[in-house]
Amino acid sequence: MRVPVVVWLALAGSSACGWHAGVGTPAGAHTVGVEAVVREGKVLERGLEPELTNALSEAVVDWVDLPLVAPAEADLVVRGEVLEYRRRGGVRTRNNELVETAVFVRARAELFDRRRGHAVGEPVNAQEWSGFALDDPSNEDAARQRALRHVAVSLILGLFEPHDSEAEVH
Repeated sequence: MRVPVVVWLALAGSSACGWHAGVGTPAGAHTVGVEAVVREGKVLERGLEPELTNALSEAVVDWVDLPLVAPAEADLVVRGEVLEYRRRGGVRTRNNELVETAVFVRARAELFDRRRGHAVGEPVNAQEWSGFALDDPSNEDAARQRALRHVAVSLILGLFEPHDSEAEVH
């Protein structure tokens, strides 16, 4: 989804007067951390875990109205897992040469309340296809990063939706 520049400018301007676009947080929570993401055993692609960990951390900073701290010190901890990563065939020329393809990322995350010793709500799943042209070798890395960022934001927004009467929206 593309957000018009006018909306971004309105959001940026309104943040100066105390308005906040963040999501809700469970009552009494003062900090949040992101544990290192793990990879489901069937996922063979290496290196996804630190990339998704970074994307989740960025999404927390961007969307959650709590400071990001080390998981061992946090009231709330985001725990993520890469469930699937794959490539697909894509657009071919008349000579059957592959010129465009895509990567797919599927992940799950849960929000763990360290103060109470249990998960908050249910785990959340997110997935994304991200296409790229094969004319530049760096395009696959960029598509992978786009997919991971989208998945991370979707997971964070899903985890921090108010779940019950204890939820407090800031």
